[in-house]
Amino acid sequence: MPASATGSVVSETDLLEPIRDVSHAVIHVLGPPVSAAGLAPSTFWHLHYLERGEERHPGDLARRMGVTPAACTSAVDQLVGRGYVVRRPFPSDRRQVVLEVTPRGRRALGAVWRQFDRTLRGVLAGVPSRDLAVTARTLREISDRLRTSPAHEGGVPGP
Repeated sequence: MPASATGSVVSETDLLEPIRDVSHAVIHVLGPPVSAAGLAPSTFWHLHYLERGEERHPGDLARRMGVTPAACTSAVDQLVGRGYVVRRPFPSDRRQVVLEVTPRGRRALGAVWRQFDRTLRGVLAGVPSRDLAVTARTLREISDRLRTSPAHEGGVPGP
C-alpha cells in the first residue's frame, strides 16, 4: 500500500469517505447557481452533456444520464421550455431529432460554472501545487476507471 504524505499507509478504502464528502460538497455548491439559472439538478446535467456536444440524440443522452427515454424527454421538454435547448430534424432522417443548446442555454451554463469555479478557486487557494497535481492525477484516474467500469453501463455519467 502507498504511504501518504504523513508517512501513514493509505488504502483505497481511505478514499471512499473523502470522495463521498467532496461529491456532496460539489452538489451543495452547485445548487444555488443551478437554481438561479432556473434548472433542476437533473436538467442541469442534461444541459451540461448536450453543451459538450457528446450526445445530441435523445436516446444517446438518456443512456449517458442513466435514465429512461421518458425521463430524458421530460428533462429535455423542460430545457426546451426555458429556451435552453431546441429540437432540430436529424439531417439524414427528418423523422428523428437532434438536440442543440441555444445561446441562452450556453449563458446559463456559463453562469453556473463561473460561480462554481470562483468558489473552488477560493477553496483551493493556498493548497500546495504539488498536492493539487497529485489530486488532479488521482481524480482523473478515478474518473477514467469509473467510465470504463461495468457500473458505467448502468448510468454512471462520464465527464
